Amino acid sequence: MSWRDGVHVLGTAVWCDARRARAVCFVSSADRTGRAGHGQLIATAETLALLDARDDAHLAAPVGRPFTLGTVRLELVRSGWCVGAAALLVDAGHRVLYAGAVAPTADVRRCDTLVVAAPYGAMHHRFTGSLHDVVEFARTTLDDGAVPVVLVTSALEGLDVAAALTAAGVTCAGHRAMVEAARRVASAGVDLSIKRTVARGRALLWPVAERARLGATLGGARARVALASGLAVEKDVVRELGVDAAIPWSAAADRDALLAYVARSGAADVAITGAYADEIAAAIGPHARRLGPPRQMPLFAAI
Repeated sequence: MSWRDGVHVLGTAVWCDARRARAVCFVSSADRTGRAGHGQLIATAETLALLDARDDAHLAAPVGRPFTLGTVRLELVRSGWCVGAAALLVDAGHRVLYAGAVAPTADVRRCDTLVVAAPYGAMHHRFTGSLHDVVEFARTTLDDGAVPVVLVTSALEGLDVAAALTAAGVTCAGHRAMVEAARRVASAGVDLSIKRTVARGRALLWPVAERARLGATLGGARARVALASGLAVEKDVVRELGVDAAIPWSAAADRDALLAYVARSGAADVAITGAYADEIAAAIGPHARRLGPPRQMPLFAAI
């Protein structure tokens, strides 16, 4: 296993979430890599649709159905963290599970080496909220005659929230990125209608990064704003965003769920990527390490 702008499973042609063009690249979720330049993408049909990768050269693989690439046995495994997301099990004698980000409910496979992302992992990253809380916030706000606004950190998490609200009978409007994502994934059979226009009786899904533009989008409509994210445990972030409710939920696993996932894999070698790789590796022990680009040595040592 090596890192060069993506993860290469040594001894095979398979790269995972590569940022540079590769002959064969597995994509764990649509936000992890672009499609430009890669010879063949391997992903779920939903992820290929989100990437707008319609070329017949790409492989839309079903989850849970092993297949072969030369002499290597591959299987996509449900990671659960967003629409279309999956892990990849590579079995060439040594079993490698490249998981990317995972949900608390992710499926796991026994493996020798595990590569998993840690977008969260600090001691205070323990998420007690749920999509049920988001639905209840939306219903209560609608009953009060106001527009429920749900702030999320990505369009993919926005799709998860939209699915929960739609299932509960709540119509959704959203930022253009979420509208476009819903349009693309519809071609893979995922029916999520997100309207572009804010209107009475609709919940509005909005990216955290565009919080400053929310007022103009609402056009004076009375609204209540909730942050549905792992960021909801960060008091400074909640205060800066000025929300009415903070729901500590994320499609990605929190610290405890991520450590439990690693333990279930039985891996003797664990490589961690992501913002909290060092914290999770330290919690796992000596058989875990950070995997990612090299860090620069500071010019002057701290005194």
